[in-house]
Amino acid sequence: MGSSWADAGAVFRWSDGDRLNRVLVRDADVVMYDTWWPHLSTWGLADLPSAKRGSVSYYVIPVSVLTEKATFVRSGPLTADERAVHRPDLPFAVVQRAATSWPADPSQAPALAAEFRTADDASGGDGLQTSEAYLCPFGPRGGSKAGVRVHADNGTAFTTEELIRKAAVIQAPHINVPVVEVEGVGIYRRGLQRGIPSFYLWAAASRMHA
Repeated sequence: MGSSWADAGAVFRWSDGDRLNRVLVRDADVVMYDTWWPHLSTWGLADLPSAKRGSVSYYVIPVSVLTEKATFVRSGPLTADERAVHRPDLPFAVVQRAATSWPADPSQAPALAAEFRTADDASGGDGLQTSEAYLCPFGPRGGSKAGVRVHADNGTAFTTEELIRKAAVIQAPHINVPVVEVEGVGIYRRGLQRGIPSFYLWAAASRMHA
């Protein structure tokens, strides 16, 4: 069957007798998913109002691992409301570039962002098609810090340059005393915060791929 079944809404299990899981987002070689809660007889993120109040981190796995080790059970398409919240149209990797780094001085953010002014390839991204998002910087030891809400200047979508500039300003205060070495620049889908798509800042390779 290959990977053709591993799209948003696909229900699968890892082994016989294991709980069910359901794909929420697929982007190229990555799948982000929810899992079934037997004690509640529902999906973990079925309560959308509740999901909008807190912070949600999706489970994430490479498509290659999913299709090799999991078994497809059935299709459970996302409802219109689920699609509006989980935004399966948004990418997992928004930006990935090795030949640069997050600056420790926020005044250097525009210079970093300028490197992405004409970015239109896989290493530079092509913007983010949402009017707002949460960006989660990483701390000196590599752990994620609280997300910061950002809004697109045009009220519709972020250009790559704009997103990098705002992300660099958010990340800068946590670069001064590095304990973990982060190579390159990257922005990756994390989940939801208050019902808004959230992304974590990291290296040129995602935490999963690293």
